[in-house]
Amino acid sequence: MNAAIESKKAKPERLYQGVGVICGRVTVDASGDYTIDIQGETFRFQATRLVRDKLTNHLEQSPDTEVYLRVYPVYSQKLCQLRFTAIKFYTHQSESTQTNQFLLAGIWQYVPQFADQPVMSIYRNTLRRGEKAEYVKTNHLPVRGFAESAYRYQQNNSVENSPKRKYYRLLVRLNPQQQIFEYVSLLESSEDIPNYVKKKHRKRKPVNLAL
Repeated sequence: MNAAIESKKAKPERLYQGVGVICGRVTVDASGDYTIDIQGETFRFQATRLVRDKLTNHLEQSPDTEVYLRVYPVYSQKLCQLRFTAIKFYTHQSESTQTNQFLLAGIWQYVPQFADQPVMSIYRNTLRRGEKAEYVKTNHLPVRGFAESAYRYQQNNSVENSPKRKYYRLLVRLNPQQQIFEYVSLLESSEDIPNYVKKKHRKRKPVNLAL
């Protein structure tokens, strides 16, 4: 096999990503909303149709057992809360994964929503079929303990010693009690920013002031 092809296959695909495995007891309320108890803390989560079907069957047979979920994390800045989207369901822990451990890949920066706190901004890699760019949302996740200087947009690009915009892949651990991710290790950093879906803002129609 060509050495260049082997080298390319050995390198992880450079994507924007936030994913991990959580473990806990799941409950479903009267309105059909899911929650999971992780070390005494309750988190809301949504689930794909396949996960919902598997959870329903499992909870009917074993309502008080812990389950494992592979999830995407989402942080609500307004509520200061983490929530999840469950994409896979397991009854047992995989030997290749650790619970409450997440891979985050994105841009470490300050954004207007979190003016005094840097976040990992996880952009969308592509649009889904029929999806419009103006409705795409970026996932901003706070990470405690990552000491790398965060990028902050400056109108004057000539500001000295201003951190550059960089792509990072981090290994982090969920702290359920404080609903935040804590830095574990750096897997990759690069000033070569991968492509992502750029949100397009609608142009405002001119107002006709004529009477």
